[in-house]
Amino acid sequence: MTEMWIGCCGRGRGRDLARALRSVEPSSTLVVVHDAMGMRNRFADEVPGDVGAIVGLSDEGVSDLNLAAAIAHDGRAARVVLVTSSASGSFRSRARQAGVSLVVDLDRLDNQKDESGRAPARFAAPQATSSPSASQGAPVSESDGGRPGEAPSRAEGEREAAVAAPSDISAGDGSAPVLAFASGRGGVGKTALVAVCAALAGSWGMRVALVDLDLSCGNLFACFGIRQPVDITRISGDGSPSNELLGRSCARCRDNVYLWGPCERPEMAELVMPHVTRLLGYLRERFDLVLVDTSTTFTDAVAQAVQAADRLVLVHDGAVGAIGPVSRASGLAVRLGVARTRIVRVENFADPRSRGEPNLGRAEVGLEGARLFRVMDGGGEVSECLSSGHAVELASEPGEFVDSVSLLLATLLNDLGALPESARFALEPSGHKPRFSLFSLRKAAN
Repeated sequence: MTEMWIGCCGRGRGRDLARALRSVEPSSTLVVVHDAMGMRNRFADEVPGDVGAIVGLSDEGVSDLNLAAAIAHDGRAARVVLVTSSASGSFRSRARQAGVSLVVDLDRLDNQKDESGRAPARFAAPQATSSPSASQGAPVSESDGGRPGEAPSRAEGEREAAVAAPSDISAGDGSAPVLAFASGRGGVGKTALVAVCAALAGSWGMRVALVDLDLSCGNLFACFGIRQPVDITRISGDGSPSNELLGRSCARCRDNVYLWGPCERPEMAELVMPHVTRLLGYLRERFDLVLVDTSTTFTDAVAQAVQAADRLVLVHDGAVGAIGPVSRASGLAVRLGVARTRIVRVENFADPRSRGEPNLGRAEVGLEGARLFRVMDGGGEVSECLSSGHAVELASEPGEFVDSVSLLLATLLNDLGALPESARFALEPSGHKPRFSLFSLRKAAN
């Protein structure tokens, strides 16, 4: 079994490539690139025989067959899979002679689904229902193409967790990418990044699952104005939790963003840790994106999320000695089996007037080839808005912080072939725009 795969396909075809790979390795992790040279360069950093290659559905440049043959000739990929449509016998023969391990025909996959009489499963957004500690949540509208509508807002300070009904969290048609945010110490803005990423992805029409694995002291819920989150301890117990139980263990942050965690009682965190892998697998199949916030220490829960993540986002600030803690975290991630190609580094609270030092940390274990992103310091307005529960409003207003987070998220999703076409504008760096302030929100409300 090959767990890690690197794929190359045309833009917008990442989901089809992932669907083909699931027919070969259902539980594998896929990283997508969109050019032949980038595909071959990725294997230069991997141990020969550890990572698989899947190629296909390209509409320009080197032909898929020639690229697959070149990768097979390089001898660094564990297996080489070629994806196409309407593969002829001669095409399969040429692929076999070129060293391709397997040819996957998408048309044949579709025909197999049709013959089984089952249509591809479709996600239906969770509806709000009553919480044991809250009043009835606002209803969810399904009028917009099956996506939940915006629920009426509650009065300031009175927002409670709305629990998702498990019968309405249906299996999706793909495996969502998992982005895990980690650091070597606290105070670097990791939770702020996760909250704004979730709000941005939700505004792009994506269905987002948030997981707060700072099980004892997490406060991600506060960024969305939730006073009392749903206790994730409810998924613990004898055996593996059912889908129904997993579906009832989340809080609704906005129309298409849901949050799992943390624990109501910190001492109960250990009961949840054995079920993290099961939870992430459940969320992968039911959402478009899974974002994981973690604690500053690598608990068993964090280790499971790091190993399952398609991208491990290591966050630090620009303080003196900041690279030390994050390098220790990256070294531990590598020892846990995380491929270096899955690690990215984010300098948070970066000074817009400073160019930074992109080579910082390149000699550290796990950071040698890590891509560097810089998220600009948004000033006191950012922390003010998040601490007041206005993550969604913050993400809707332009500013240096929000713009750089948007570029970070869009780039990661684009690399994974999961960026919606409607959000491709976020790949273009934005110029300076007015910052958002909680004071401006209050003024507008008046």
